[in-house]
Amino acid sequence: MGVEELSAALQPYRLLFLDTMVLSYHLGDHPVYASLTALILRRVEQNVVSALTTTVTLAEVLTRPAQVGNRDAVADYRLYLANFPNLRIVPLDLALAERVAWVRAETRLRMPDAVQIAAAQLHGADCIITNDRAWAGRFAAPALLVLDDYR
Repeated sequence: MGVEELSAALQPYRLLFLDTMVLSYHLGDHPVYASLTALILRRVEQNVVSALTTTVTLAEVLTRPAQVGNRDAVADYRLYLANFPNLRIVPLDLALAERVAWVRAETRLRMPDAVQIAAAQLHGADCIITNDRAWAGRFAAPALLVLDDYR
């Protein structure tokens, strides 16, 4: 498996939900996953596909530079994600909070995971891209692509 297989797997989808690791692997230039995340984000940037993520992702991505006191990296990452073409960052609002409760009740997943899945469902994503295999088989829709399957 690899970039070509991931590219083929992405073909049917028009609205992707990007879990945190897609963005953190990309920003950290992960040696195993960066080529996969670059493909995904290039497709989003070029408007081949649109993407969603949540403010939970933003908070998670900003945590590492905040832990080491790197204010510049926090500001740069925030600016990068907030202005990334064709990427919408979904806030946790009342409708999403209610959907999260249902997802947690149905899947028994942790709160951050349930927020991500609920946001994808509520906002009509065709596919969730993650590297969290624990999500597999926990919900019927949207489709799930796990990065590890393409490395």
